[in-house]
This record gives sequence, C-alpha cells and structure tokens, in this order.
Amino acid sequence: MSKKADITHDLHIHSILSDCCHDEEMTPERLLANAIEQGYDTICITDHVWDARVPGASDWYAPQTVEYIMKSLPLPSADGIRFCFGCETEYCGGNKLGLDKSSFDSFDFIIVPVNHFHMLDFIRPSSVNTPEAVANLLLTRLEELQQIDLPWKKVGIAHLTTKLTFKEGNIKDVIECVSRQRLLKIFDFFARNGTGIELNASSFAPDWQKDKDILLSVYRLAKEAGCKFYFGSDAHSVSQLFIKDKLLPVVDELDLSMDDLYSIP
Repeated sequence: MSKKADITHDLHIHSILSDCCHDEEMTPERLLANAIEQGYDTICITDHVWDARVPGASDWYAPQTVEYIMKSLPLPSADGIRFCFGCETEYCGGNKLGLDKSSFDSFDFIIVPVNHFHMLDFIRPSSVNTPEAVANLLLTRLEELQQIDLPWKKVGIAHLTTKLTFKEGNIKDVIECVSRQRLLKIFDFFARNGTGIELNASSFAPDWQKDKDILLSVYRLAKEAGCKFYFGSDAHSVSQLFIKDKLLPVVDELDLSMDDLYSIP
C-alpha cells in the first residue's frame, strides 16, 4: 500500500518578474532557500507569460514575453532539489493559447489556467454572468483546450476552484452547476495523457471546509478518473510560500497517497 501523500514540492510559484508580484524578495534564490527550509525535493518557477509570437495579448500580458521571463535563467541549484523552469500562460478560448508551439521546449512545465474569468472580455465575455453560464464556459474551455497539440505530460491544469472563476459571485454556485458527466470525460483525457491537476493553496481560503463537499467534488472526480495531482502555492509573496497547513487537510480529505501525485517528467 502506497504511503500517504506528503507535500514535498511546489510547482506553481511567481517571481518578481510576474507583473502581479510586488514582493522584491521573490527571487529564484529566495525560492530555493524556502525549498531547502521546507524540505522540498522539487520546485518550479512559473511566471506569467504571453509569447510575442502569438497575437492578441492584453495590455497587461504583452510585456511578459518568453524572453522577459527567461531573465530568471540560469536558476540557482542545491543538492537534492530539482529547480524547474516553467511558466503560466493563458487559454482564451477559440483555440488561442498564449504560448506558441515553438516555445514549448523552453520550459520544463507549462501551467494552463482556463478560468481567469476575472479578465472580462479577454478571457470571459462579460455577457457570461450567471453561475450556470460560467459553469458551461469552464467546461467548454477545458474541452477546447484538449483539441490543442500540447506536450500534455508536462502540462498542469491550474486552480480549477479558484474564486477568480466567478469573482462577482460564489465559486460553489458555479461548481454546483457543472455537469459531472462532462467533467469526468474531461478528466479522463487528462488522466490518459499524464497531465497534472493542481491543488492550489490560494484556492483554499481559511473557511473552505464549510463548503468542502462542493469544492472537493471536483478533485474527487479527477481522482476517480485516475488523474495525478500536484501542489502549488501560487505564491506572489514570501508569506504565501508556506502551504503545508493549507494543503495537508486537503490531502487528508481526498485520501491521497504518493501514487496519486504528479511529477514533472
């Protein structure tokens, strides 16, 4: 029987090169020091990126090119820790991904969110404004994403239950409108293709357990389909790097073992 899952990695971390990160301590060197303190074996820096080769960037995304976030390289090193170079790009619908295929090999890991729906009329049409409509858009975007030729074994699907999915409402209302049949089929694709499903610390607010059956239903379905999970702080500041207190209760609720965990190939 496999050992209970422990948090020995953080595969979603932003450095000061992400425009939404304002903590100047968020440097590769500080991230590595934290990994040593936490006893991690793997971390991944995943700054926001929009490839200059892809038209249609928002004003916010446009300066965050592949070349810009590669300023982190070369990454520092320490014995016993794998420090990966990744990115968080954007899926906008209509088969538009913010990373060109020619850039895939530049990264060890590619995080793709489909639900940065707070970016109105860039990621989510403002006309999509009810829990039912948002739930349908979420599923549609996941289905569309699977039509793109991605290196799926080194792809992570970010924060499926983030409050950013429906910032003006409640994420639990969206989840309750999600078709379980469609979502299970989506997760089956990710399981068969070796794609990681993210357990994002920032998605589990201090009061998340009052709605735990609803919030965790998404991840229980992913587990049923055979998906593998990874942990991400989604940290934008040093204070957000400490995730064990947030995510170990999630591990317990989902009854995750080491066999349920994803690793970057």
